[in-house]
Amino acid sequence: MEDFLVELAELLEIEKSELTSDYQLDENENWDSLALISVIVMVDEHFQVSVSNEALRKCKVIGELLKLIQDKLKLVEI
Repeated sequence: MEDFLVELAELLEIEKSELTSDYQLDENENWDSLALISVIVMVDEHFQVSVSNEALRKCKVIGELLKLIQDKLKLVEI
């Protein structure tokens, strides 16, 4: 998860320390369609799970994004 968060911070062009659970994704000018695709790829590379563009668009804060990933990981474990 740590490596994923470092890459996400780089993608958003912010410091990793700014990535709190209530960080507003849609307020970051770098959170666009290209960023969504990049995050989909990053999630696949780091966690070997797939998230949809639609599900990712619904995430407004980092906490929702992390919950989405955790929920996908739980489905894989079952």
